[in-house]
Amino acid sequence: AGLLAATTNNNVGIASTAFNCSIMSVKCTSEGEDPSYISNGFEGVLYAAKAGYYSQAFSIINCSWGGGTDATLFEETTINTVYNNYNAVIFAAAGNGSDSGWGEDYSAHYPSSYENVISVTALGNNGSWNHWATYHETVDLGSPGESIRSTTINNYSSWDGTSMASPVAASCAGLLKSFNPNWNNNQIETMLLATADPMIYNVNPESYLENCLGKGRVDMLK
Repeated sequence: AGLLAATTNNNVGIASTAFNCSIMSVKCTSEGEDPSYISNGFEGVLYAAKAGYYSQAFSIINCSWGGGTDATLFEETTINTVYNNYNAVIFAAAGNGSDSGWGEDYSAHYPSSYENVISVTALGNNGSWNHWATYHETVDLGSPGESIRSTTINNYSSWDGTSMASPVAASCAGLLKSFNPNWNNNQIETMLLATADPMIYNVNPESYLENCLGKGRVDMLK
């Protein structure tokens, strides 16, 4: 939430890109379920999309969660419905690499790998991709995801992860929508991806990474 829309220019804590946007959190795991898992994430995505659509005709949805390597018709249909019918822009973490340890992994990852989701991988300083996250042709965008400071309950802390990179990118969509309130979800997505800085492929020249880190690093000023 801090990365999405922390209060800015108040001499406290951190600043966010979409500093004056509204946030709605959606609870997707019931009290009796394991809190380390998202058990009803796609129902939550649909709920968020409808709530945003009927209140202000759009929403930006961030999913700092995911996993698995197999797509399902239910999940894909939900994403397509949200995108096509409720004017939602959907961001998702591309994944933190190997499940067996801190290491890079070439794989699909869901919901980030679905067609109408902006899949965001994590970059370090100066656009470096430091070989611990997920890379794949379905990745759309790179975003800062190392030592990212954000809000906690009554405090602040820093983390690494595509779960940090995704809301940083989503906050850029929030600011872009604020400047262009009449743009639809396709226009927001198109502009963010078209202005991404491809310098990451100069910083990370390994041939196997080509076209697997997205269009480039998100560039809000562009």
